[in-house]
Amino acid sequence: MWFPALSVVAIAFGGGPAQARERESAPAPRVAALELTPEVAVRLREVAFQAAREGDLTTLAAYLDTGRPVNEPNARGDTLLTVAAYSGQESAVALILTRPKVQVDARNKMGLTALAAAAYKGHVGIARKLVAAGADVNAANGSGQTALMFAALTGRTKMVDYLLSAGAEPRMADASGNTAKTLAAKQGAAEVVRLIEAVTKRQRKDEQ
Repeated sequence: MWFPALSVVAIAFGGGPAQARERESAPAPRVAALELTPEVAVRLREVAFQAAREGDLTTLAAYLDTGRPVNEPNARGDTLLTVAAYSGQESAVALILTRPKVQVDARNKMGLTALAAAAYKGHVGIARKLVAAGADVNAANGSGQTALMFAALTGRTKMVDYLLSAGAEPRMADASGNTAKTLAAKQGAAEVVRLIEAVTKRQRKDEQ
């Protein structure tokens, strides 16, 4: 019988199906001990993050099936979800979101969430999946920067449009006093500025 968990162990040490089957034929206590060693745990995590980055769904699913924590971070504090979101791997994001206890708003060491990562890179489809899964569209890092600000800063017009429609607050300011609009203006992103102005105009009208 072919066990996905053992296939990941084989891949982690440079092997393939044949090597994994050799591990499968080893005594059960030895395999269990191998899977629990710190060396194997670290290497498995490296393989999993590479799979999330490259959209290797087979390896990623096999890793998750080992029961390793879905929110376990790498050295930067990124989770598998954040790495997949930043890398534009929509199918990998969808797979990770199916796992129990996944933390959609987990933050890395810079305070950034998966949604902020997707916004920065302009991956609208991924942003939709994250918001549908409960991501906080107005989550801010320690400097007060939100996903909308990252999208505005990089001139991601479609992302800005989507985030605004999803409830992103354009009047929020970061620690330096910048709003999404001022960040977009500094970058010469005229269309982004126009979109934000239209929303803030409606907000002022609704508040009257």
